[in-house]
Amino acid sequence: MLASAAVIGLVGGAHAQDASYNWSGSYIGIEGGYAGSSVHFGADTTNFDDTYHKDGYLGGIYAGHDWQSGKFVYGVVGDFDFVGMHDTEFGDQAAFTGGKGEAYTYDVDWVATARARAGYAVTDRWLAFATGGIAAGHFQATSYSSVFVPFPPFSSASRSDFSGVKLGGVFGIGTEYALADKWSLKAEYLHYIFDEIEPGPGGTAGASFRPSLDTIKFGLAYRF
Repeated sequence: MLASAAVIGLVGGAHAQDASYNWSGSYIGIEGGYAGSSVHFGADTTNFDDTYHKDGYLGGIYAGHDWQSGKFVYGVVGDFDFVGMHDTEFGDQAAFTGGKGEAYTYDVDWVATARARAGYAVTDRWLAFATGGIAAGHFQATSYSSVFVPFPPFSSASRSDFSGVKLGGVFGIGTEYALADKWSLKAEYLHYIFDEIEPGPGGTAGASFRPSLDTIKFGLAYRF
């Protein structure tokens, strides 16, 4: 009976060890969720110096690699997401069609990051982590300005545009759960900040846009 109990104990211990999950390895996945775009606008002389916000969504892919040492997990991850939201518009609506005043549009098309992450395995299959790194995004910004002079009657309109990539930083927190040996589900919050956008000559003098983005993303990854 003692021998049988010893064998059962050894087998049970082996099964328990086999059941433990190790986060080390590479992974690739798909993600999507909420995106909140904010832009602070300013100019040399303007009636619309303020921060403007718009809600939307994003979705894309991510990939990375983890290493585990005891309960601690660290790694690298990169992602690319398309951002879906309409232009943020503010200013005098008449200026969009050549009327008197100032008006502005702002949009973000996609964002990408390259990050480090460090976490703690709360249980074998449940990971909590913090993350941070560099970010890039593609933005479009437009400044319209139109002035009407009654004597003699004429209007002077100008416009400046920006369309291109800006760099910045990103940081956040998240959690991940291993559904099975090859699959995991994550949820994470990220805050992005980017370099200032200056549309250039034309439009309102000194116009500048300072972009930021907040996202809540959910992802499903295959680990190998």
